[in-house]
Amino acid sequence: MNDRAKIIDHYLQQLDNPDFEITQVRADLERNNFDEEEIRVIVRLVDNELQRRQLTGSRNKQAGELIYVGGILTALGAGFTIATYTGLINMGNSFLLVYGPFLGGLSILVAALTRKRKG
Repeated sequence: MNDRAKIIDHYLQQLDNPDFEITQVRADLERNNFDEEEIRVIVRLVDNELQRRQLTGSRNKQAGELIYVGGILTALGAGFTIATYTGLINMGNSFLLVYGPFLGGLSILVAALTRKRKG
């Protein structure tokens, strides 16, 4: 492993530290007298990884929220249908089939689970 790869690996490990700031990379490299072109390349690679991690985290959070919304809609649709069928909600001799929220929620739930698995 060459020196550049070791340095990049060091800073990629630092990304997990909550106190890490990308400006530290440039300051550390300048203090150690690295060439400006080398500094630019290393900072760009570390910054790209930082952005990738943040984007992945954001996508996972959004998928989690969609899973929650899909689950609620599915449960509401199924709940109202079951409640009218069993007589908990009195509809006389008929019952209400609430398929819109059920199928909509189910499709949101499946799409969000797929997104989270791929993410």
